[in-house]
Order: sequence, then C-alpha cells, then structure tokens
Amino acid sequence: MLIVIIVIIILVCYIYGMYNLFNALNNKSDKNFIELDNYFQKRINLIPTLVNIFNQYNLEKDTIERILFLTKDDYTKQTIKEKISTNIELNKYIDRLWEIADSNIILKQNPVFLNVIKQFNMVEEEIIVAKKYYNEVTKKYDRVVNVFPNNLLARILKFYPKPIYNVDETSRKVIKTEFPKREAVVLEEKKEEEDYF
Repeated sequence: MLIVIIVIIILVCYIYGMYNLFNALNNKSDKNFIELDNYFQKRINLIPTLVNIFNQYNLEKDTIERILFLTKDDYTKQTIKEKISTNIELNKYIDRLWEIADSNIILKQNPVFLNVIKQFNMVEEEIIVAKKYYNEVTKKYDRVVNVFPNNLLARILKFYPKPIYNVDETSRKVIKTEFPKREAVVLEEKKEEEDYF
C-alpha cells in the first residue's frame, strides 16, 4: 500500500512538474512569436508601396501578382504555421524584386523606393534577431514535448510541437542604399534641377 502511495506521489509530482515546464516554454515561445510577427506585419505593411513602385515601372508583373496573392487575405487571422509559411514564400519573391532593383539604375534613383528599401532593410535586421530568439525557445519546447514519455503526457495536456522559422536570413538579398560618389552627385544635381522647376 505504501509503495502505491509513493508511486502516486511521484507520478503527481512528475505531471505537475512537466505541466509547468510545458506551459512555461509554450508561453515563452508564443511571446517570442508575437514579437517576430510584429516585424512580419511591419514588412507586410511596406508591400503596397513597393508594389506601386514596381507597377509604375512595369517591372516583374508575375512576382508582384504572387506577392499580392500571398498578402490578399487577412494575415492576422492566420495560424502561426500559416504565418511562417506565408513569410517564407514572401522572402523568395521579395528577394526576386531586390535582384531586379539592384541592376536597375532608374529604379534606384527613385527617392520613394530608396526610402522603402531603408525601411525594409531595418525590418529585415529586426526579423533576424527576433527569429533567433523564437527558434531557440521553440526548439527547446519541441524537444521537451517530443521525447518519450513526455510526448504521451503532452498530448493528454494538449501541448503540441510548434513550427520553426527555417530561413537563413543572412544569405538573403539586401539592397545597398548608398551610391558611389559619382552616382550620388548626379542624383543631387538632378534633385536641384527638379527643385528649380
């Protein structure tokens, strides 16, 4: 009888301890994703301006259409998995736009475009940092809920693995917004000429 009581006490302590661990890691993962998602949303908010600029120059219609398709639904109603999937796909098409823009002198002389690029680059840096924190805690959470016998208890308590944001942000295309001196002088002269008229 004593052995049964001891086993029950150990089992209750195990369940209580694991529930607290699952809950703590789950909450931390959710909190980190909210921060990452804020930066995703900031980037999505910049897309209409970017699309208008590329439409103005009649560039990359197929890529623009795909970007518009990915962002046409209410992003805020998507699940974490859907948001991550949407942003991974968006990365590919945004990188395609950067490749075109990087070789297009006329586009790179557009002050509105340059301003959008600066904002995009700042948001991308914030995404890299937020992604690191989200992935670190989520990988730890996933390990805990996937290992036996924790996985059995996790299912009973409704704690499930979470998606990782698997993108190498450091290999992504970034547009430089600073020009060589000669180009900068030409732009300044052009601006002065426009101001004059």
